[in-house]
Amino acid sequence: MQVRNRFNRSWSSGFEVAEESNEGDVRTYRLRRRSDRAVLPTAFPSGELRIDADTPRSHRRQR
Repeated sequence: MQVRNRFNRSWSSGFEVAEESNEGDVRTYRLRRRSDRAVLPTAFPSGELRIDADTPRSHRRQR
């Protein structure tokens, strides 16, 4: 997965979905960094995520 960088609005690669949840009417995702397996403390709405071209299909979650 790629996530939108909140500081400069660029896309950052190297993440996978660790957890899905709902915050009100918004679907959110907690991400795990692939390099060190750390789960980020912030939940991201789907608009701040996109599939990374180098993510194997077997690691992509179905919606």
